[in-house]
Amino acid sequence: MIELVPLSTKHHARLGYELDAVQRQFSALPNVWFGNQDDIAHKIAICNDGVAVGFFVLDAGQDKADYSNNPKAVLLRSMSINPTHQSKGYAKQALSDQCLGAFCKQYLPDCDMVVLGVNHANIPAQKLYENVGFFRCQRTVMGKQGLQFVYELKI
Repeated sequence: MIELVPLSTKHHARLGYELDAVQRQFSALPNVWFGNQDDIAHKIAICNDGVAVGFFVLDAGQDKADYSNNPKAVLLRSMSINPTHQSKGYAKQALSDQCLGAFCKQYLPDCDMVVLGVNHANIPAQKLYENVGFFRCQRTVMGKQGLQFVYELKI
């Protein structure tokens, strides 16, 4: 069963994975965030039966203003699943209202929307986010790897 939990050091070993060259251009690795003590970046482990299989961040900082004018929104960043656990539906489950919505309600009670940017060339990620209920907005953002489409999910 997939569960979202705040990242702790016990997850670090399982989240020390590498992504292939294609995936690396679209997402930062979890270990980039391990030492970050930012109080507005909520680091989240995606766990399957208690074992960390993936990671993402919900960032309440100023970067979200590039993606949304909503002051109650949070920015989803650096989503990835360990390659040995990909294609098992874990990302889809993690982003469902039962997981992501429940996590936000518990840990970010003022949050009413999750926003994110998906690179225009990252078709699999676009399909994933659309399949779990994210809506593609008219807004776009220029990211490190080019144009990003902005997606929103109301919580």
